[in-house]
This record gives sequence, C-alpha cells and structure tokens, in this order.
Amino acid sequence: MTDQFNFRIQEFTSNGTFVTAWGTKGEGDGQFLHPHVPAVDSEGNVYVSDRDLANIQKFTSEGKF
Repeated sequence: MTDQFNFRIQEFTSNGTFVTAWGTKGEGDGQFLHPHVPAVDSEGNVYVSDRDLANIQKFTSEGKF
C-alpha cells in the first residue's frame, strides 16, 4: 500500500498488521514524490509508479531497489 504523505510503501499482513515500510522523499532510486498504484508480480517483486516523477520503480519483496 502506498503512504503518499510519507513518501513510502507499506506492507501489511492480510489481517492488517504492519510488517515494514520503505522509501523516502526524493527523486533518486528508491525515493518517491507521489507513490501511486503498487503492483506485485508472481515472483514477489513490487512495482511502484510515481505520478510526479512519471516513472515506475521495481523493488524486491524486502524493499531493495
């Protein structure tokens, strides 16, 4: 799930328990200005689009860029 106001991605369990978060404000690798619409592929990689940066970043399931 995106946390647009804190410029990060958050992970929760299926019952809503917080697991982890990653990302910071900025324009570099692993950073966001307006994270939006995360998606997960069959291997667990997480893709996050950023509306302000007009890009898509790919992360491992552990949040590594």
